[in-house]
Amino acid sequence: MTFEELLADSRLKSALWENVPTPLYHQVYLYLKEKIHHGDIPHGEKMPTEHQLSEAFGVSRITAKRAMDELAAEGYIVRQRGKGSHVAYKHRAEHLQAPLTALLDSLKVMGQETVVKSLTFARLVPPLDIQERFGTGPNDTLIQSVRLRYADGKPFGYFVSWTRDIGDLYTEENICKMSRIDIFRKSNIALDKVEQSVTATLSNSDTGAFLEVPVGRPLLVLDRSMFDDSGQLIDHMYALYRPDQYQFEMQFSMK
Repeated sequence: MTFEELLADSRLKSALWENVPTPLYHQVYLYLKEKIHHGDIPHGEKMPTEHQLSEAFGVSRITAKRAMDELAAEGYIVRQRGKGSHVAYKHRAEHLQAPLTALLDSLKVMGQETVVKSLTFARLVPPLDIQERFGTGPNDTLIQSVRLRYADGKPFGYFVSWTRDIGDLYTEENICKMSRIDIFRKSNIALDKVEQSVTATLSNSDTGAFLEVPVGRPLLVLDRSMFDDSGQLIDHMYALYRPDQYQFEMQFSMK
């Protein structure tokens, strides 16, 4: 896939949301980063110009420039005077097999030992990249939840998740007092596979304010998709963590 093909999609103009905390430039950045990070756009591909991005997404040139600045700052693209910008990131997917039960149990414990504050909970038409993940149409809705998680009174995680309609238990009230894993199980969702990646980014004015860190501080990024036993994507979550408040541990056996 090329960026020319990608930006030709007329749905991009309606892919961004005006009524959520995440700034438009960061939404454009996340969309482009997703395509680069997962290898949909290969290493060396020429990036669109700021004018092309602003036209495709229906945003200002300043918004497009800030999105490009974020990609460049994280090493996803490289800029060369007179030659434009090109994808610098090389997609190298490494798959690790691990028991799903242990992961789900650890998520359940984290949900019990921390406090959640809901920022947004609504049924919305998701942006284009989420539509593609779930295989939904341009008018189909999912449940979006934006929330903060606290430990010892300090925010350590900022979460944006999109979830299919799994029944009456999945409510804003319940996600603040129960682990989402418990809600899935009690809703008779048989989770069978989890795909997740862990990377890093820098805080911006939006995420920095929520997580109470200065702009430009490093954050851990977790991208997680949960599938049921039929292979259907049930839930996708994008999470940002303060590294001084969060520790991710894994144990391996050589047997």
